[in-house]
Amino acid sequence: MNKILPIVLMLFFQIGQGLSFNLVGTMNYGWILAIGYTLCFIFSSKLFRIKEFRTVSKLYLCLFVLQIIAEYMAGNSLQNGMKGVAIDVVSYMSFFFLVSLLIKNPKLIVWAIIGTIIRMLIFGKESDSSAEEALRGEDATYLKFYLGPLIVYCFLVISVFFRTKAFTYIYMFVGFVFVVAGARSLGLITFLTGMFVFVVRFKKTNVTAMLKRYSLILLFAFYGLYVLYVYNVMNGNISAGNNVQLLNSQNPYNPLEIIKYSRSDAWITIEEIADKPLWGFGSWADDPGFKYHIMISKMTNSILNIDALGNSVVLPAHSVIFGKAAYNGVFVAIITAVIIFYFIKRGFKLFNSDNRYMFIIMYFLYLLIWHSLFSPVGHLRDSFPLFFAFIFTTWLYEKNKIKI
Repeated sequence: MNKILPIVLMLFFQIGQGLSFNLVGTMNYGWILAIGYTLCFIFSSKLFRIKEFRTVSKLYLCLFVLQIIAEYMAGNSLQNGMKGVAIDVVSYMSFFFLVSLLIKNPKLIVWAIIGTIIRMLIFGKESDSSAEEALRGEDATYLKFYLGPLIVYCFLVISVFFRTKAFTYIYMFVGFVFVVAGARSLGLITFLTGMFVFVVRFKKTNVTAMLKRYSLILLFAFYGLYVLYVYNVMNGNISAGNNVQLLNSQNPYNPLEIIKYSRSDAWITIEEIADKPLWGFGSWADDPGFKYHIMISKMTNSILNIDALGNSVVLPAHSVIFGKAAYNGVFVAIITAVIIFYFIKRGFKLFNSDNRYMFIIMYFLYLLIWHSLFSPVGHLRDSFPLFFAFIFTTWLYEKNKIKI
């Protein structure tokens, strides 16, 4: 029973996140489990004997305090302020819960991913688009947010058991297919994961040393591939996926221009931060007079239907770090960035470990970096605790020379 219970808890935590209900803001049964577990065991937990875990806990405590101060100073409503603080609270409690399980048995990460797969299969997709639309070049939403991640998660589970060159080649090829089909960021992350695992596992190369030595060469090589991709899109050789961003761009060969166009709601946070740098607008604050939505529409040369937005609309902030700055000011953003960088740094230290979980470690690390820059603030609560917990656990095992 003792061996089965952690598996049941992990599966319930992952699958339970598909069962949502309203409690101040959005809540689900997976988070309820994490909160209940934390309240029951946090004061007796042996995790606090670990110096690094105490450091993370102190950083989260600073985040809570600064968040509360920022919400007050911004004059935010009580309900929206509580939603903002709840993200940080649930993030830490989920991290505590996951580390408590994984540090005893890192193999539970496989069950965590299986739970994610089951949740996606049960509760389905969030988009009404289809795979056929993505392949016809009409819409890549289905591929980017449902089918693609589902395929990758299945491959991550398989990667624990198959450590062959053939599997690594297939994994990289899947990433390439995603890029061509329009899921560019997912495809690039998938391809890079396979490529670096191949370098470490079969070329026995020190990846961190290689990146330092050949960073400029690799940068030019990837830009060359990007130019080749854009050229084929502009000439109609690649038509699948969400290529309208490239076709409508004034300078598609400039990657920053594409990021500005495709991630405009992340880019616009720079303007928002400049307007209220110290304490921000407050979590889930309204966009005053649709100011920033209008700026996005001008930036992307699109038409904004203000009537369809209703009386109010939330301030656009599609970035964990910069979104925190826009909502809660520079102090909250800095401590958020410090927490994220704490785990990124340890993730990079695992680049050369070549354990059976390398695909998972690298994929989590790349996603952590990507979401920190280009995904909603909610990822700090949704996906980051699992990334944090597994990177932290495997780093501790590696530091103490314990094989997993």
